[in-house]
Amino acid sequence: MGVNKSGYYDSNSNIISTTVDNAINSILDSLSGLHALVVYSDRSKLKDLWSLYAKKSIEEKNELVCVAPFYDTIDSVRNSLSGGEVSIDVAKYEKEEKSLILVDSLEKYYNANSNHVLDLKSLLKANNELVEYANSLNKKGVSILGDAGAFLFKDHIQSLIDYESSLPAEFDANLRGICLYHQKDFDRLSVDQKKKIIDHHKIAIKI
Repeated sequence: MGVNKSGYYDSNSNIISTTVDNAINSILDSLSGLHALVVYSDRSKLKDLWSLYAKKSIEEKNELVCVAPFYDTIDSVRNSLSGGEVSIDVAKYEKEEKSLILVDSLEKYYNANSNHVLDLKSLLKANNELVEYANSLNKKGVSILGDAGAFLFKDHIQSLIDYESSLPAEFDANLRGICLYHQKDFDRLSVDQKKKIIDHHKIAIKI
C-alpha cells in the first residue's frame, strides 16, 4: 500500500475504505479549500453521506451545500434528506434560508442545448459565483457534492480527466469540492487515469 498527498491506495490505485461517518468527519474537519474524492460502493451509502453531510454542514457549520446527483432524481434526494434516519428540513433550507441547492449533475456539467461538457472556464466561474452567493447570505462556506456519473454516462472520460486536472488539490476559496464516483464508474478508468484523478484531490476516500 502506498500513500501520497491525496490519500491511501494500493498498487492498483484502489482507494482504501472507511465508514461514512469517518469520511464526513475527515472532510468537514479539514480546512476550507478542500478538494476531496469519494468513491461509493452503492447508492444507499451515498444517501447516508448526503444526509449526514448536509445536516452537519448546514446546521453545525452554517454552510451552503450544493448536491448534484446523477443516479438519483432531485425528488429522490429531497426524500432521502427529509425522511432518512438523519433528516433535515429540506423545504426550509431550500426555500427560506437558501442554504441547500439541488441540481442534476447533467445540468451542472453539461450544456443544456448540446451534448457537450460546459467549458472549464464556465464550470470554475459557476463555483466562484456560488461562493460569492454564500458570502452574500453570510454563510461560512460552500460544499459542492457533485456526481461524476454524468461524464461516464456520456462516455466523456477525457473530458472528466481534463476537468479534474484543472482543479487544484486545494481551492483558493472558501469552498469544499467533493467529487463523487460510483465504484462501477471508477472501475472503468485505467490505473493511470485513476492516479491522475487521485493526485488532484487532497483527500481520497472509499465508502
